Amino acid sequence: MLPSSSSPPSTSTTVFWPHGSTKDGICYGWLKPAICIAGVLDGLPDVQNVDTLSLTLSKSPSWNAVKRLCGGDPTLLGVCKFDRARRSPVPTSLTLWNFGQREPTFSYVLYSPHTPDSLRFYVVNTPNDRPSPLIATSLRDPYNALARCDFTRPQCRDIDKAMNDVAINQLNAASLIQILLYSPVSPPKLLPKTATFLLSLASYLGSFSAGFLWLSKFVSSFANLPVLPDVHYLMNTSASTKAPSYARLKDISAIVQQIDVRVEQAVFFITHVTTLKRQNTCDIASYSVRYTNFFNTAWLIMNDMTLGLACGAFLSENSILLAEYANQAIQEWLFRFPREAIYWLDAWPAGLKLNTQLSRFYVNTFIGVIDTWDCDHFTTINPVPLHNSRLSLLLRRPDAPPLGALGYSILFLIVHLRIGYELAQAVYWAAGVRLGGGLLWGVFRGKRLNVLRNRTDTWSYDIDQLLFGTVLFTLLAFLFPTALVYYMLFAGLRLATLLVQASIETLLAFMHHFPLFALMLRGKDPWRLPASHFGTMSRRSIFTLHIPSRRKGEANRTNAEDDRLPSYLVLENQPITLSAIFFQYIELWKRLAQHYNPLRLLYQVLAGQHLASIPRYSMRYASGPDLLRKEKEE
Repeated sequence: MLPSSSSPPSTSTTVFWPHGSTKDGICYGWLKPAICIAGVLDGLPDVQNVDTLSLTLSKSPSWNAVKRLCGGDPTLLGVCKFDRARRSPVPTSLTLWNFGQREPTFSYVLYSPHTPDSLRFYVVNTPNDRPSPLIATSLRDPYNALARCDFTRPQCRDIDKAMNDVAINQLNAASLIQILLYSPVSPPKLLPKTATFLLSLASYLGSFSAGFLWLSKFVSSFANLPVLPDVHYLMNTSASTKAPSYARLKDISAIVQQIDVRVEQAVFFITHVTTLKRQNTCDIASYSVRYTNFFNTAWLIMNDMTLGLACGAFLSENSILLAEYANQAIQEWLFRFPREAIYWLDAWPAGLKLNTQLSRFYVNTFIGVIDTWDCDHFTTINPVPLHNSRLSLLLRRPDAPPLGALGYSILFLIVHLRIGYELAQAVYWAAGVRLGGGLLWGVFRGKRLNVLRNRTDTWSYDIDQLLFGTVLFTLLAFLFPTALVYYMLFAGLRLATLLVQASIETLLAFMHHFPLFALMLRGKDPWRLPASHFGTMSRRSIFTLHIPSRRKGEANRTNAEDDRLPSYLVLENQPITLSAIFFQYIELWKRLAQHYNPLRLLYQVLAGQHLASIPRYSMRYASGPDLLRKEKEE
């Protein structure tokens, strides 16, 4: 058909051309929101008009699923011609029917039509499955409403306006249309061969989904059993007025936590198999995220089992040698060093004169706790090699990773240090902070706490009250340095053990949620993890083969022909950044930096507050229902 006579002046028009379509014929595609050529009809006598094209595509369920997302069925747009001598990837002549311009000038953008089974696609924004921290997402953004009324705001170009979700879906569906037109009988392949085999193998586990869901509920209820009240609530060191909270079983036992994590990953593995049975190409970005998360979980479980069996075999083969080295290190750092430090403080180091009676009480108490837990004083078999052999058997189990068992062993070996810290912290907080620095210091200054108004008021005490308070305050003031010194010793040991536990918990969190499959895809096939797209300028076809000519005239003529080749843009993929892949670990690092802030820990030590390690479940990225439950609790 001829173009309309009332056409606007000639301007440059962007045309998206599929890479690899270099034959003359009738091109088909869409005109809105951008001119997107899906392919060229060549050798298809059955497809002669738009009705036949739409009827052929309507028979496929794969196309019917993405038809609305692409803005409707493609139409026959015009005729294209190529100069085979130049081997140009874009046509030298393109005539579009039903186009408003009389003599248009086309600017070509070359894109790659990806097949459905390659799982490659174009996107406008980075696809992700991060939960939004805001629940009320349906509220209207006031900034966008005001920005529309700003006439000084820079306006987007036509090409930017055309590159919306509909145009991106058209680029992704181009290869699907070509497959349906040339092979209408056989359905298109939607998954790679390896993924099809693995998903078929994993789908047999779907029959156990009911049992695993029941097991997950049972393990979750068992892991959330309240065991002990919160220490902050008992000591009343927190200014919060919340109801008393209780330490759950999974917060205390590392083994229970590992079982909970493994059951959760097994349920995720089984329940997501059915969602990965791809029936169409609708929402390929969301499917790619689920596909990557599924196989990343499968890789983590397999690697965890492999590492657990390897470490268990290593410990079993070298149990005697490792037990000797472990005994030496444990005796040196966990028993001899605390003993020497306690005796050193009792001997008035550097002229530090402590209260003799109180210091002797601390020495007898702490040395008694250490000697009771010391393995050398047991009359039975030394439990460390026995514990090491049991640890090797524990590591052979697929559901217990090496780091989890190591953390559990450290908690078992530092019980005497934990008891010493709790005793020293209780005395320091009760006598020095609560009684001496709070009540008696107020009596000494003639002040009293007004509970109703939550302030300190001046109060006139009787002479007996002032005398009694002054005597107690003076007594505690002279005894306070002794309590402070021993408290600082065990607080330092507590900080050292917390540092070791935090390192193990961090490595454990990395092993549980490390994006190994995503990193492999980014290095092997970045098209499967796109974040955006960009265009690169190219004046010559990447398929042009330059052969040196023997004659000078032929060489000049070849260079002149190359200069006349049409310019075009190549639509390239910008893969997802490493920061977007490791966004969970960035959030984890923020939580660790906030919890183990040196200024915060120093304030807790001086204020006599309890030094606790970061909760294990705070080191896991909240998603879905966990995020909503966490927001309700806060």
